[in-house]
Amino acid sequence: MLYIRMFLYLAAGVLAGQGLAVFDPEAGTVTFHLESVATLLGGVAAFAGTFAASRFAKARGGRT
Repeated sequence: MLYIRMFLYLAAGVLAGQGLAVFDPEAGTVTFHLESVATLLGGVAAFAGTFAASRFAKARGGRT
């Protein structure tokens, strides 16, 4: 569970550092810029998909 929490801290830092998430201290809210986040999620989905495909191929005896 510690690895998941540390990854979430990293992800939050990256989102804030790239300007994808902005904290408004007066309102106490976090705002996400959806167009930019959608681009980021597309890249993450492509990475996860290729990783899953390679694991599937390796499990069936193929080389990756």
